[in-house]
Amino acid sequence: MPWKRNQSLKAQGSRLKGKAAASHLQPRASSPKPFVVTIDGPAGVGKSTVAKLLAQRLGVMYLDTGATYRSLAFAAVRGDLNPITDRSRLAVLARRLRLVLQPTPEGGLRVRLDGVDITTHIRTEEVSEAAAQVSQYPEIRAAMVRLQRRLARRAWTDPRNGMIRRGVVVEGRDTGSVVFPQAPYKFFLDADPEVRARRRQQELERLYGSRPPLAQVREQLHFRDGLDRHRRVGPLVKPAGAIAVNTTHRGAVQIVRLMLTYIHQRKSVSSK
Repeated sequence: MPWKRNQSLKAQGSRLKGKAAASHLQPRASSPKPFVVTIDGPAGVGKSTVAKLLAQRLGVMYLDTGATYRSLAFAAVRGDLNPITDRSRLAVLARRLRLVLQPTPEGGLRVRLDGVDITTHIRTEEVSEAAAQVSQYPEIRAAMVRLQRRLARRAWTDPRNGMIRRGVVVEGRDTGSVVFPQAPYKFFLDADPEVRARRRQQELERLYGSRPPLAQVREQLHFRDGLDRHRRVGPLVKPAGAIAVNTTHRGAVQIVRLMLTYIHQRKSVSSK
């Protein structure tokens, strides 16, 4: 799918940058071996919903690696960079990205770039397309992996009670294979393509108030799957040792129960 410039998005980004306020930085304390659960899979399989719920049940932070790529894509558009042709400048931007992820009481994430809240602005289709393009470059993926590992090591403040916590449930497409290959708990979600398309259509309707044609959503998913599965670095694969879960006929609560059972069983075995 060709990249299309979006002038309104660039103008929006410029206005946001101009209104930047002092950011609320997370504590920088780190743990050498953070508690990490990885959840990988293609779009539309329920990764975000499951990851947020699982993080709440475990009392750890939810970390969306896709938000890091989307934030970079947003910054690229704001800086008038082309995600296809400006590869070297994008790599520099990736290494300098000033990104802060803040947990919300509802279990989600507040995304701040240069002190500006861009949480909703990184969920547009234009940013999604740009993110799919910039994520293909090895030097950019390397910078994002370093950023994601730093975010996972940081202590964070639980917005529900003010307690300082550590540990993450991280979701993405290469979290168990590349970002955290040694994670003790790894899952890979998948679902029927038609179910994935309907879920993505419903998600877009919730975000923008209008429902795109299902055929269009299918085409976008097919395009993104091709990019994800065939890129040279960090392709979408089932990580070694990951538990495969088909979500076609399972709800989020049922899936989280399965995950918690597996995690508790692994913990019991390792503690003996």
